[in-house]
Amino acid sequence: MEKKIINPIAKEKKSVLDFCYVYESRQALPLTEYLQAMGFKQEELGLSAIAHFRDTYQLYWSAAGNYSGIVRKETANDICLSSIPQGSTPIALLYFNKDGYSAYCKKYKEYWHWVAVRNEERYANTMRHGKNYDAKNMMHVFRLLLVAKEIATEGNLNVRRGDRAFLLAIKDGQYAYDELLQMAQELHAELPACYEKADLPEAPHPDATEQLLVEMRSHYYSTATGVQSFIFLNKHDS
Repeated sequence: MEKKIINPIAKEKKSVLDFCYVYESRQALPLTEYLQAMGFKQEELGLSAIAHFRDTYQLYWSAAGNYSGIVRKETANDICLSSIPQGSTPIALLYFNKDGYSAYCKKYKEYWHWVAVRNEERYANTMRHGKNYDAKNMMHVFRLLLVAKEIATEGNLNVRRGDRAFLLAIKDGQYAYDELLQMAQELHAELPACYEKADLPEAPHPDATEQLLVEMRSHYYSTATGVQSFIFLNKHDS
């Protein structure tokens, strides 16, 4: 899984032009390099489609402004075609990596949304321990895997963790990401065999589950905190 922390994306968004390549004289050059080498402006170029060649175009040049350019504006999400006068000779082929551009746009949007909503305290902690992963999330991954294994092998849900020191060490960033990833994969791989051998019912017992819920709620609402919550909920429901 790609980690956003170690795969930052520049704030300045790339354009369609950054995903275009020109094939000329048996070599392919990024469009930006080709324009610089030839002294052209993208507005002076024109494109025409080639039948059966996906995302590949004939490239034309005119200093007279006869063409529409590769894109009509910098924020365009696709190339544009030009009306090419009959008899015009193409100067090269242009390939637009449209799939690559679409994938980049998706990653760009996801990355900067993550930056906008991320927990800055947790991000700062990740930067502090220098292991380049969300240590709190990783701790919960192991907690859930270990709980799942214990349910199958012991038949218990151990909320109070006997492996608390290990989980806190993960949260503190004391393990390398690759080491934890291998450990998590090994734990995950053990679960199917554990559940095949487990002496667990096929489904929860509804009566016992309902009785447990009644006891929990009765205990909670017998406390001062529970009474205050009950009053608050009824006040807002009425």
